Amino acid sequence: MKYRIKYCVILMARVVFRIFYLFIPVKRNSILFCSFSGMQYTCNPKYIFESLYSRFGRRYEYVWVLDNREKLPGEFMGSVKTVKFRSVKYIYHMMRSEVIVDNVGFESFLPKRSEQLLINTWHGGGAYKKVSADMKMHSEGVKWYIRRVRELSEGTTDFFLSSSRTFTDITSDDFFMDRNCFIPTGMPRNDRFFSSDAGKNLALRQRICGQYHVASDSLLVLYAPTFRNYGANMRNISRDACCPCVENVLEATFGRKVTFLHRRHICRNDTATHPRCENPDIVDFTHYPDMQDLLEIADVLITDYSSSIWDFALTGKPCFLYMPDLAEYRYDRGFYTPLDKWPFPYTESIDGLCGLIASYNVEENARRISAHQKLLGSYEHGHATSRVVEIIEKHTGRT
Repeated sequence: MKYRIKYCVILMARVVFRIFYLFIPVKRNSILFCSFSGMQYTCNPKYIFESLYSRFGRRYEYVWVLDNREKLPGEFMGSVKTVKFRSVKYIYHMMRSEVIVDNVGFESFLPKRSEQLLINTWHGGGAYKKVSADMKMHSEGVKWYIRRVRELSEGTTDFFLSSSRTFTDITSDDFFMDRNCFIPTGMPRNDRFFSSDAGKNLALRQRICGQYHVASDSLLVLYAPTFRNYGANMRNISRDACCPCVENVLEATFGRKVTFLHRRHICRNDTATHPRCENPDIVDFTHYPDMQDLLEIADVLITDYSSSIWDFALTGKPCFLYMPDLAEYRYDRGFYTPLDKWPFPYTESIDGLCGLIASYNVEENARRISAHQKLLGSYEHGHATSRVVEIIEKHTGRT
């Protein structure tokens, strides 16, 4: 019943806001950016914003949705407004912005205005863990509510960035969206992996390692598990992959001393309270602002069901998938692509993880990545940001 009431409230809010629209006109050349509901200055909206700012400077009015203004880089402080997610100012700018760029989705209680351009960049590539309304972890009430809201939002998005053919096929069905609004750009955050600048990459590695007091010549192993929705106590497994036996086999296989860069997911409930690790070879990178920087400097990635494997596959570097709760995760959430078709090998145990690392083969790694990208029909070519900027330019009359 509560979800039906919630849905009715949304319907009434849409009527009210249409009345507000009569008194609040859309402001030309105003662009609002939002990443993970204002939790971070990162992901695809960040790269689109910085490209626009570099090209046009203050000729646009920029608004960033951030829960903390300090997350905005200092160079933009004097020229970019910030608002908190779902604050009065946030709703005001959502109503008046000519362009809205978001990596999650748009507010169902705010009807789209004809003068507005809404671009959903999404926040993950490939097709791995399910985001559909019929997942078993949802109650029937939640399933009903998700379907109704997605149907209500049908036609709201003007452009939805797609990383692959399979992503378009699946997401258009799950979100009840017209396939024509999906554009085969790849993700702006991944453009960087197509430009080889050894000097720039080394400088980034040295800067980050210096900031966190990590030896830049060590084997940087990024451990970044994704979030769980079903309430499992992730503290019990959050550092399992950083154990001594895994460290030893990594050093034996790759010939360098290991430093683990441990990054918990932004949606994890224990992010703020996770106990400090006393092992100097395990460094907490949870609050580092840009995951793409870490993917770029990491020599090895260990993760599980995270779509970061799509991004990391573009680098060609080794990755191993550690899934200790696979049975539960598969039952509650499920997968779009069979696990044996993913770009990297998986295991459910620490012993299995050690075995995968010990048997790592460069040629086999490249073969799996290539086969996976062909299977999903990858759209990643390194030009996503420029494509989106062109769309915004055209809508705002810059071209």
